[in-house]
Amino acid sequence: MRKGMAALLTGVCSFGTGFFLGGKMLVGLINDYKMKMDRNMSNMLVCNDWLDFIYSGGRIDKYFHDNGYRKVMIYGNGYVGARLAQALSKTDVAVVAIMDKIASSDENGEVIGTDSRVPDNDCIIVTPVYYYNEIYDMLRKKTDIPIVSVQTVIGTK
Repeated sequence: MRKGMAALLTGVCSFGTGFFLGGKMLVGLINDYKMKMDRNMSNMLVCNDWLDFIYSGGRIDKYFHDNGYRKVMIYGNGYVGARLAQALSKTDVAVVAIMDKIASSDENGEVIGTDSRVPDNDCIIVTPVYYYNEIYDMLRKKTDIPIVSVQTVIGTK
């Protein structure tokens, strides 16, 4: 009788522990997927706003000319950052560097890491809008150069 009771109690405790830990893992996975979904939605909305900006006659270099920025650094080497570098390559606004948390070399040249010195430029454009506040705080500790979101450049914020 005692062995049966001990086995039952062990089984119930094991089931409860597994249920609890499995639930915690599931919640973690759900939160991770929600964060990725929100981040991707932010990128999609930026691209949508950018297309609207272009189709309504906007010029990507206008913001920089209006503010006297001739040399800029782009933070973010994802889809939006790569398209911004591509768009600016057709203007007189020079991209002096692209900074990303992962330093690399690609077809556009070298991408410097976040531990690198911020090169001489007039303005830093942050392209990962979902992480703008975190990136702003990190960059503000490194430089006093103006830091703007790509949303500001295309006039949506």
